[in-house]
Amino acid sequence: MSPDTIKQMIEAAIPESRVETNGEECNFSIIVTSKSFEGKSPIQRHRMVNDVFKTQFDSGELHALSIKTVVA
Repeated sequence: MSPDTIKQMIEAAIPESRVETNGEECNFSIIVTSKSFEGKSPIQRHRMVNDVFKTQFDSGELHALSIKTVVA
């Protein structure tokens, strides 16, 4: 899975998001900034991002994703 694919998937699933990626192959760290996170707890924000990749985690295509979320 490429950093560009990760970025595109998040931006398509989470409105008004800005994504920074770092990593390669199946281990990535990301910073996601979005107005959609407003009023949500850190756990709720992480779940929003993790839910985007449920299929990829289940299949092993994506192994690890370190997530930092920021309210825009």
